[in-house]
Amino acid sequence: MQVLGMGLAMLLPGLGLAGGALAYRWHVSSEADRLRSDGVPVTANVSDRAGGSGRGSGIDRIEVSYLYESKQYSTWIPCAGGTGCRKTPGPKMAVWVDPAAPEKFVAENGHTNGSLSFLMSWTAIPGGLVFAAVGTVMLVIVIRSKDDEWVRR
Repeated sequence: MQVLGMGLAMLLPGLGLAGGALAYRWHVSSEADRLRSDGVPVTANVSDRAGGSGRGSGIDRIEVSYLYESKQYSTWIPCAGGTGCRKTPGPKMAVWVDPAAPEKFVAENGHTNGSLSFLMSWTAIPGGLVFAAVGTVMLVIVIRSKDDEWVRR
């Protein structure tokens, strides 16, 4: 019974992590596409850069700030693709802002205000699938042992 519980405890969260990461990536991508066509173009300032200088330093990221309708917005986004930046972009960068929710934007490098979520990590989907696979193996072991027990009777 403990193996059954552990199998379910690995299978369900594993599927949730893999499915959630995949769905979040899809959402961020569709949001970026929508903002590129419907967003209001604004010039943002690149004011800082952090991470990406070696193993364990975190995601190579930049801080972007922009003014929209007399209100200042500022957040961190990934600097570039999966390999980071060769140099700090900027000092200026184009962003397309959602007029209905000005804190939401897509930058010219393709990243949105939601791009730094842990669900965007390249390890989330395979990690979830590994947990789900281990949970599935544990459940198969429990089911087979129950079948063997039933056959012996």
